[in-house]
Amino acid sequence: MFIAAPGSSRLFDHARALPGVTAVPMSFPAKIKDFPRMRAAWRTLRTLIERERFDVIHANGSPDHRLLLLVMLWWKKPRPGIVFTKHNSIAIKRDFLTRLRATLATDEVIAVADSTAELVRGSVYGRCPLTVVKNGVDLVKFAPRDTAVAAVKRERMLGKECAKRLVIGTISGFDSYKGTMDMIAAVAALPADLRAQVMVVVVGTEPNDEQNQSIDSLGMRDHVHVAGFVENVADYIATFDVGFVLSFAVEAVSFACREMMAMAKPVIVTSYAGLPENVDDGENGWIVEPRDVEALSATLRSIIAARSQLPAIGARAYVKAISEFSDERFIDATEAVYRRVAPAFTAPAPFIVNSIVTRLSTSSWDA
Repeated sequence: MFIAAPGSSRLFDHARALPGVTAVPMSFPAKIKDFPRMRAAWRTLRTLIERERFDVIHANGSPDHRLLLLVMLWWKKPRPGIVFTKHNSIAIKRDFLTRLRATLATDEVIAVADSTAELVRGSVYGRCPLTVVKNGVDLVKFAPRDTAVAAVKRERMLGKECAKRLVIGTISGFDSYKGTMDMIAAVAALPADLRAQVMVVVVGTEPNDEQNQSIDSLGMRDHVHVAGFVENVADYIATFDVGFVLSFAVEAVSFACREMMAMAKPVIVTSYAGLPENVDDGENGWIVEPRDVEALSATLRSIIAARSQLPAIGARAYVKAISEFSDERFIDATEAVYRRVAPAFTAPAPFIVNSIVTRLSTSSWDA
């Protein structure tokens, strides 16, 4: 297995530490102004494919897929099977280059959510075989934690008094489309006595100046803890009572939602894209309309009123994660796609013998 990724990316750092994996530093310039860099990347990728004679190439983003197309346009030898994964809810263009990618550089498409699959079916990729492979999570790393240990972490993070509040958390950061500011506004809209019972914890991207001003203007500074980027998000998820992912753009099925549910945390999600595919409303989490702060605030009131029921709701979230979110399911389904597209592949199942898979990735592994 070879993984080509930008040398500055987290994916590259992870890949080069894995036994049996060769990490190749490679950029994926996508704009006309980057033509000199694109030409150099094209040469690097072409040389790599010629030398290694891959059975399968897996492109995980549009820039890498475009670069792969440019290689295939002048490819004279039998080419490897090519898999393209659609990771988000962004509309697929119908321009000439995208049509070429679908026709000349795609043998099968993977969609990471049912909603994403519908997007693919109505696009220029509609002619391609399509498989839905929803994101899997590491159910060993993301598993329920000892409550006493989590309580200690929570008190150290928030202080003794704030740790007693209902902690509603996310690991999606403050990227604008993630809806984190909607949660803060919904808490601010609660009656004063209920608002005093809530703490919002945000792991990931930190707030920008405008978001910080909004937090202050809402009087929420004492109700928001910003953890920023951390090495082990599971340690922070363990401190949550409830998780949330309130995206209203770009999102697919959400690793963050699945990781929190795997740690027995009920999650509030929006009805956007693939998010509601994770949650059974009222059973193991809650579904609200995107950007509807009033409805979200009402949901929070019901959660506060039934706080004692949260462990049971979280337990149901964990059961769903065990049955549907495992990385074993994800790996097996992905490998099945590789077997279908690999030309003349005859190794006996379940082993891949003498087969090298290249995974080309940019944003999907950095998210």
